[in-house]
Amino acid sequence: MGYTVMAARLAVTNGTDNFSNAIGMGGGNAVQVDAVCFNLGGATSYTIEVQGSNDGANWSVVTANSGLVLGYSAPTKSTGVGFSMIRYRYSVSSGSGTIIIYAGCNISHQ
Repeated sequence: MGYTVMAARLAVTNGTDNFSNAIGMGGGNAVQVDAVCFNLGGATSYTIEVQGSNDGANWSVVTANSGLVLGYSAPTKSTGVGFSMIRYRYSVSSGSGTIIIYAGCNISHQ
């Protein structure tokens, strides 16, 4: 449990999904997303979807943090996460172009 950097200078282009590496939950059951986003050419909002898995092959949506805007975002913590590992899926929600994302994850027990 603790803080993990999930993305550093990740370029996400409209129409393309990007995924973080999977990380173990380490006995935790809550996930707090935080992110900083910079705009490069027209994208105005983005989504970070937290996905969970117990086998690393089949992924389910835990929560979709959509409508995140440029600058710093810390959406509501996801609790009751019943998976052994998680990953993030990044996508541009509106606008076109590319965004640059720095994202982190704080796993805790609630």
